[in-house]
Amino acid sequence: MTPQFVLGPDAYNQARTSISALISHQRSEDRPASAIYLTINFNIKLAKSKDYRLRVIPVTHKIDKISNKSITFISKDPANYYRGILTAKDSPTEDAFNEIISFKKLKSKAKSQKTLIKLYKENDIIVADHRVHKLLPDVLGPTFYARKKKLPFMLQMAKPDPSVHLRRSQQSKLKDDRCDPVYIHRQLRSIVGNPAFAPTTNAGDVISLKIGYTNWKIDDLLDNVDDIVGYLTNEENRDAIGATINLENLVNINVRGEDSISLPVLVRSKESADVEDDSDFDF
Repeated sequence: MTPQFVLGPDAYNQARTSISALISHQRSEDRPASAIYLTINFNIKLAKSKDYRLRVIPVTHKIDKISNKSITFISKDPANYYRGILTAKDSPTEDAFNEIISFKKLKSKAKSQKTLIKLYKENDIIVADHRVHKLLPDVLGPTFYARKKKLPFMLQMAKPDPSVHLRRSQQSKLKDDRCDPVYIHRQLRSIVGNPAFAPTTNAGDVISLKIGYTNWKIDDLLDNVDDIVGYLTNEENRDAIGATINLENLVNINVRGEDSISLPVLVRSKESADVEDDSDFDF
């Protein structure tokens, strides 16, 4: 049992009842284990303008692992440099990626809508070097970005270090050429293992986060719900989230299955309680 639920004892009991009902419904129809999501409706904006950087929320019970996911990495040019390091024998990222392509090659691929759709369907997750991440909306377009279906995650190629020696390019620009497989693998584990969300730009919008599966223990699912709410409302995470969120900003919180109705955890507004999250991006 969660000793101290951030939302309080009433919400804890309601969450337990709703999650139990979802699991019972799944079992009654003899279905395989499926995902359970937490949907949160806000009364504030989480971003001032379009913001496509996914925020990862650490949870106690991890959602998945790298070996179960097909991941493509979009690198800075040239891709061969990063591919050589990341796929080297005994590197922690040796088998992590389905494909490593350069941003230049991606732009060429993106000229064909058929190729873009293939890239979308063949990969569970897209990750990109932080130096090219901001350029991707114009390249991947609505295939990936409409309704925030499959937004790329941002990767840092090495741990930021102000004391590191930078190389000066021919254009006299300082460059950080580091590529640390250990640090990258740690980020991939976090991306795959934890729920993530893209910030909303409209007050009243809903975010949806996977908390686990119907074959999990109810207590583990409740732990993850508590982790998510605690992270979002912790002032220390303001910079990471991009907004200050208080418990009062959480209008309604529900749990739902992949094809089920939403069941309540916390309800403050009847109007927004009936709002369905239309995102089909599986975080």
